[in-house]
Amino acid sequence: MKRELLDSNIYGKIVEKMDMDFVLNNLPKSNIIVYGSDVIRKELRDTPKEKIMITENKKTKIRILLLNIYDFIVKNHQLKTTDAVKKLADTYYVAYKKFNGLKPKEHIINDFLIVSTATLNKLDVVYSEDNKTMLGGEAVKSYELVNNITKLRTPKFKSYEEFKNEISKK
Repeated sequence: MKRELLDSNIYGKIVEKMDMDFVLNNLPKSNIIVYGSDVIRKELRDTPKEKIMITENKKTKIRILLLNIYDFIVKNHQLKTTDAVKKLADTYYVAYKKFNGLKPKEHIINDFLIVSTATLNKLDVVYSEDNKTMLGGEAVKSYELVNNITKLRTPKFKSYEEFKNEISKK
């Protein structure tokens, strides 16, 4: 079984592309276990309550939909932000600044917490569409540098389309 994590923007893509049925029907048949993190769940909870989408003449609150999808996919595979996760994320940030990363810590630390959670829990893949911060050049270099020094394996980073392709394999 592959052990993988979906960044919060992937849950948004599932809703945006109206792929809820596809993902919820195909994921259980795949060889993937999706893990979540308290950071990702909090980001989803921060979706404004008043955001709605209209499908088949029915109004649905996006926040509730995102959280329900997350809970269905992750089940009991929720990972916690430990002190070790925070320390590794802080080390990523120090390296990020050395690589001339421009984002202030408060704008990028959640991405580093997510990657450090995946790294320390030895997850295989992090799916994300966040090419500006989490997958930006300076950030990726910081993961590689820090993880090489600390002898940790950096998870692979893949896109939403790669996630869909992976779960559609039988």
